[in-house]
Amino acid sequence: MDRYKIKNIQKTKRDAKISRRPMREIGELFGIGAEKESENIETSPQTESVAEENIFYASLAKMSPTDIELNEAAQNYKKPSVDVLRYFVLLLALAMFAYSGYKIVDKIYSYIKAAQDWDFIRTFLDEEDEGDLEAVQFLRKTKTNFPIRDILSLQKQTGERVVQSEVSEGVVEIDKIRRNYKRLADINPDMFGWIKVQHTSIDYPVVQCSDNDFYLGYNFYKLQSDAGAIYADYRNSRNMQDNRHLVIYGHNMLDNNMFQPLITVYEKREENFQTGIIELTTDEGKFYYEIFSVSEENPDSGYIQTHFASDEEYVEFLETIKERSNFQKNVVLDANSKIITLSTCVNQWWIDKRFAVRGVLIDLK
Repeated sequence: MDRYKIKNIQKTKRDAKISRRPMREIGELFGIGAEKESENIETSPQTESVAEENIFYASLAKMSPTDIELNEAAQNYKKPSVDVLRYFVLLLALAMFAYSGYKIVDKIYSYIKAAQDWDFIRTFLDEEDEGDLEAVQFLRKTKTNFPIRDILSLQKQTGERVVQSEVSEGVVEIDKIRRNYKRLADINPDMFGWIKVQHTSIDYPVVQCSDNDFYLGYNFYKLQSDAGAIYADYRNSRNMQDNRHLVIYGHNMLDNNMFQPLITVYEKREENFQTGIIELTTDEGKFYYEIFSVSEENPDSGYIQTHFASDEEYVEFLETIKERSNFQKNVVLDANSKIITLSTCVNQWWIDKRFAVRGVLIDLK
């Protein structure tokens, strides 16, 4: 064997021997191997050379068995806290899921209950009092143009019956309105009227109290309800003739109840806008408003202003809301115009807007 091969074999054995020394160092860190041999390896120039060449080995060479024991102890100490945190997060997630489920079920139940309440209230409009019906039949021949209730009261006072000619249909209708109004007012003295909107399912009683907050969370029976009630602005008068601008509010419900249909029916459908009528019934009669403006409004834009310092200010207000409408209609508005605004929320979390449908009074019966 020539000299070159012998040198290569010796070099290979020497490299293998050197490469095994760091492994012995690792064994000694875990208590394996003789201390004497470990000391010899640590002081060996060859070991230092290998450690300089290999960062991992260098870091192990600087550690002691005590360091390993402390590190394992630290890991064992952290594990219980991680497990507790994991279980806490899991329980919190389950609690949130259960609460969310409860709120969803409660919301659905409140919607169903509100719809049932409205259906029950609507039956009052269809009921007829037998005594009143007999009185209507009896008084068809009187030519007196007073409501039948007033005639009956007068007859009781005088003991006389005036039967001469037929009562106009308008008088009979007004008397029916007053009877129904009284029935509902007996349930809730805050009764203001009854509203219907053409092309929609809106058909509700309207209430009014001393603020604009109470009926946001209470229904017609004054019981807590997410649906609330349809209510008139507290600043408006119960005497309809005193209201230049009557404002009525209602929630935008996800089940298409209350004032939600205002958006689906009037926001983008011009054909409905052109023919839309708002009907409001009070104890004074039926008021018919022709819709002339629909638009989104900022809550602080003054779109619900009810009192005006002058005719000029009022006319300017009318022109402004007409210009802001999504659609336009040839409607005459002046200082003598009496208008109504139906307002509801726009259910979009990223904006705070209101949707307003406005009508101008065109008829009264």
